[in-house]
Amino acid sequence: MFRIINIGTLSQNKFWGEKARMREDISATCTLLDVGECRLLVDPSPRRELLERLLFNRAGLRPDAIDAVYVTHWHGDHLFGLRLFEHATWLMAEAGIAEWRECAPEYRHLSDRFQPAEQALPEGIELFAAPGHTLTLAALKTETPWGSLIITGDGVMNREYFAAEEGYHNSIDFELAAATIRSIKAAADLVIPGHDNVLLNAR
Repeated sequence: MFRIINIGTLSQNKFWGEKARMREDISATCTLLDVGECRLLVDPSPRRELLERLLFNRAGLRPDAIDAVYVTHWHGDHLFGLRLFEHATWLMAEAGIAEWRECAPEYRHLSDRFQPAEQALPEGIELFAAPGHTLTLAALKTETPWGSLIITGDGVMNREYFAAEEGYHNSIDFELAAATIRSIKAAADLVIPGHDNVLLNAR
């Protein structure tokens, strides 16, 4: 089962006619997965105070009820609420941890807390490569009663970027970003973007 804890926001959206930063208080979409006995929180955002209120209000849970946190990539808006879950296991794809250490060594104190997700995700949840926004971004894929679900992080920004098969303006590789969106369209019935609500994908 899954539950959206926070619907993310973008600083700007060119598909809305925006050509400059319009919003300062941006956040990523945060999703709770209940898998067996494990509660896995994906991309803990927004900031700590709001996340605590949202988690309790949206799922009836206190932060200490979360067993593990998975982060799709190392950009700050996907990490805002991380410190709320000091007790939990912190997970990221192994290549993502290495990329983070290379690109932002000043955050080594955070990246060193992460464990490679490859051998630590609950049964039934798998990594889904989604490069383009960063080179190592790893989405999560799982089966639900409504079909295959992919939690994309910024592999998909929102519904407009999904429809256009286009990466956000700060993507590392736009060709890879477009290929990633096409691969997600081919594999998922439900898509949770990095900065939007869940999307239905008619395959």
